[in-house]
Amino acid sequence: MRNEDQHFWHIRSDRYDKLFWVKDKGYLETIVECADLKKHQLVLDVGTGTGVVANVVKKHVGHVVAIDISDPMLTKGNWSGISVVKWDIGDYLFAQGLFDRVIARMVFHHILDNLDRAILRCFDVLKEKGKIIVAEGIPPSDDEEVIDWYSQMFKFKEKRRTFTPSLLKFYLEKNGFKNIKTKIHIMDNFSVKNWLENSGLSEKKRAKIYEMHVNADQKIKDAYQMHIVDGDCLIRTVNAVITGQK
Repeated sequence: MRNEDQHFWHIRSDRYDKLFWVKDKGYLETIVECADLKKHQLVLDVGTGTGVVANVVKKHVGHVVAIDISDPMLTKGNWSGISVVKWDIGDYLFAQGLFDRVIARMVFHHILDNLDRAILRCFDVLKEKGKIIVAEGIPPSDDEEVIDWYSQMFKFKEKRRTFTPSLLKFYLEKNGFKNIKTKIHIMDNFSVKNWLENSGLSEKKRAKIYEMHVNADQKIKDAYQMHIVDGDCLIRTVNAVITGQK
């Protein structure tokens, strides 16, 4: 991992579990539902972070293997009954055809180089008819102006990709997956204040991003169903949970 990436995850790890979206019950339930989990299954949780998804999934399956590239994130997790490996999904480690499910929540937007390689590794480690479950935040509208605002806003937070459901489908199909299905999960009254306060960003960057929200054009505000309550900017965020089969 590059030094700048190590620094990024070290800062984020301290407050990561305080982010409301990380432990959002509805989001986690949607992932479990889409994964169609069974008691005999072996699951790989990619980019596990502090293990929130892994801990939910382990109740439904035989065993979970969790991987992440960040030591600070892994040290913050509870790993009882979970196998943990510090590893980059883009690199070879596991035998082919080992896992029944691969889950990657809020991971692929961080992979700026060789995203195809990472997805192909996920494909390789799955059994025949195994499934990948990819969960990503997406712009709240398919309007080009909204997508552009979303992308520009996130540039102040971090280097990342902007996905749409069609783009996620493209990458999965490109790397061998079929029977692609999409389920949308909505988070109403998402607190921009909570998100920024626990982002690890400097006060200057937090102020800039908050200002971008409250001063956005009406089209953006309408797309987000934005409203200000008690000094907080509350918005409607959209997440896509995409499944594909090997």
